[in-house]
Amino acid sequence: MFRINLYLSIKIFLRSLLSTYSKTKEEKGLSILKKTSNKKYSIFTPLCRVSFMLILMFLKSKYNKKKEIIMCPYNLPEMVNVANNLKYKIVYADINYHTGFFDIKKLTKKINKKTCAILVTNMFNSYEDTKKIKKICKRKKILLIEDNAIYFDNYSKKGKSKFNSGSLGDFSIYSFNIMKNISALFGGAVTTNNAEFYHYANQKIESFNNFPLLLLFKQSIIFLLLKILSIRFLYRIIFFRIIRIAHIHDIKFLLRLFYPSLKFRKINFPNYYFTKMSNLSKKLVYSQLLNFNNRKENFNRRKLNNIYYKKQFNLLKSKNLKLLNIVDFNYQNFIDFPILVNNRNKLHHYLLKHGIESRIFYYNNCEKIFSQNILSSKNSELYEKKLICFPNHKKISKIYIDYIVKKVKSFYDDNYSNKLRLGRGGRI
Repeated sequence: MFRINLYLSIKIFLRSLLSTYSKTKEEKGLSILKKTSNKKYSIFTPLCRVSFMLILMFLKSKYNKKKEIIMCPYNLPEMVNVANNLKYKIVYADINYHTGFFDIKKLTKKINKKTCAILVTNMFNSYEDTKKIKKICKRKKILLIEDNAIYFDNYSKKGKSKFNSGSLGDFSIYSFNIMKNISALFGGAVTTNNAEFYHYANQKIESFNNFPLLLLFKQSIIFLLLKILSIRFLYRIIFFRIIRIAHIHDIKFLLRLFYPSLKFRKINFPNYYFTKMSNLSKKLVYSQLLNFNNRKENFNRRKLNNIYYKKQFNLLKSKNLKLLNIVDFNYQNFIDFPILVNNRNKLHHYLLKHGIESRIFYYNNCEKIFSQNILSSKNSELYEKKLICFPNHKKISKIYIDYIVKKVKSFYDDNYSNKLRLGRGGRI
């Protein structure tokens, strides 16, 4: 079963490709984003990273003496690279090993008079976790930037009140890239209540060039190929075999195709950062945002799978596995189900041999990348080495989850038996 789900349908892709651009539809799409994030203003950008770049450029022009930004070291390197290129001092606050979110005590100690903002990455955190950071920011009079790239449509509910992810940040940023549950091939957005930033960002974007057609064409070809190869029998006889060979033999060229984050290099901003979101991407986002029933169905299927994954892995009671602290399946509704494991790479290869594609390339310990230091980010280093994610979308059934859990159990049972044999002088 294909690990990922390409949420963008061929039907919507072709319809958007052949339809004319409408300013009215763009404004309706932006209106949905404003409502979802409880903000007054929303702006489309070509990438989530560009949304972040525009925010930091604005803050640099407004708060010249505040040049420090607090970030989680377990992050997407491209995001850290944005702050690095803009000459911010990046202050790393490590994660809590049990939650995968900021260690609140350590984070609080990092705040000083030069702190401009805290970037919160919605990744494994609950609404209450983010709310604690929001209170700290309000008390310390610093800004909260909420990265909502992989939590879109997630929410927390208390009684009749509903709190959407992305609603707590002074600025909330979004990604609509090819693997996201709202996919526009390329695309991002930022929402805020800050009128001054809204006008600043619009002026900047107005001066940008149009998005490169060649990049959009390449991404469209990749999307169509993935759609074809994700057909079950083609995936089983062709695509899965390529993925398995790439992992087992560490073929970096292929791995970079499957995991674009592996292409990262510390470079200056590429030219396409300074472009407008394409009209095609805007049409794609609008069509998917408007389809509330499909969004709700995808959300509910993932939620039920997450609940079932947790239940089945809990039954293993294995010291080799650690589940993250999931307290709210509406808010922590993961696109891939994450767990921490011992011997991750060996487990991954074992699962590939049994027809299971898992994800081991997630985020990185960025402190190690940008400062060659891991002393203050030990938990982030452990996450980089131990985190594995299992497929979670509407095509994933309980039977398939049972099969995954069974094979994980077999791997550790076999390893344990082998250790006993070696301890008795046996051979493998």
